[in-house]
Amino acid sequence: MYTPSAHPFPVALTPGDPVREAAFQAATARLDEWFGDRVQVQVERFDRLGPWVFLQGTMRGTDNGRPYYAGTVYEARRADGVMSDVYVALLKKTDEPRPENDARAWRLANYAVGPTDVAWLTWPDEHEAPRALFGF
Repeated sequence: MYTPSAHPFPVALTPGDPVREAAFQAATARLDEWFGDRVQVQVERFDRLGPWVFLQGTMRGTDNGRPYYAGTVYEARRADGVMSDVYVALLKKTDEPRPENDARAWRLANYAVGPTDVAWLTWPDEHEAPRALFGF
């Protein structure tokens, strides 16, 4: 069950914040596995509420253009026109005694690569995460 934090609203994780760096590393580890350094995430929203973090961004190629999906499981989806450049991730702080600025302190609860709809709409109910974190 979700327990409200001291902050009733999400707080933006800003550049230079060590928690942001750790959470970003945890949120994008799967992308790194699949794409290596060919895909980067341009952050649009990166908010925290209690033990939860929500990242919403746009995937970009190394030239800051559209990502290059050739040779990946996403190549066919892109060719069929059923893939966006959106990347979203939901993280939760683990119960392990690690500092928050350690990427291992964050568990990837859910993510969506290239959704064409609001894939995170059900995440508050599925993960008992606060709806305010997602902006609804």
